[in-house]
Amino acid sequence: MPAITANVAQLPIRLRNFFARYPPQIYSSLAAPRPTPPAGQASTEQPLPSPYTPDRDAKGAQKEDRGAFSVARSMLWDSRSAPNPFLPKKIYSTGKWMGPRYGLRQQADLVKLAAKYNVEALLPPGPKSTEYKAAKLAERGLRIKGTGIGQKVKGHKWERTMEARLEDRRKAMMEMPEMIRLWKQRGHGRGWRQWPKR
Repeated sequence: MPAITANVAQLPIRLRNFFARYPPQIYSSLAAPRPTPPAGQASTEQPLPSPYTPDRDAKGAQKEDRGAFSVARSMLWDSRSAPNPFLPKKIYSTGKWMGPRYGLRQQADLVKLAAKYNVEALLPPGPKSTEYKAAKLAERGLRIKGTGIGQKVKGHKWERTMEARLEDRRKAMMEMPEMIRLWKQRGHGRGWRQWPKR
């Protein structure tokens, strides 16, 4: 558990009541075990490829594989003994779902308040937590097709050919002194307005 920077008496009454009802020793995101990716599936954390790529096979967005390991989904945990108040739970006797104890707006308010007092890590993991949002953003990309992890952007033609053009330009600049030397050797290096004398 991280050291609480604020004294418990200095926390707002709303946070004190929440921590009294859901003690951080049981419900906090730090108390939850983090599942690791299965042996067959690689973790989604990998370096981002350059979005400007000449590959044309990235025209359509691939659908998300629901069975694949997701870092963001692994953060949201729930147990029968200590149900997470930020997540919906299934009633196993009837097979129906019951909504979360705290709605999304209430969760967002609690997370903002806890972040203000530097105790956000003591809250249960939920869809409004900062850590979950950052992991989700890394997986999905910047809401633009192809900017997520392992995705590619088709882009405009000038964007796809930009790297090759820059490389050609760099090579031409490296060969420029030799080209100038040859140009002057052939006699083309005289002044532009040099007329013959009368």
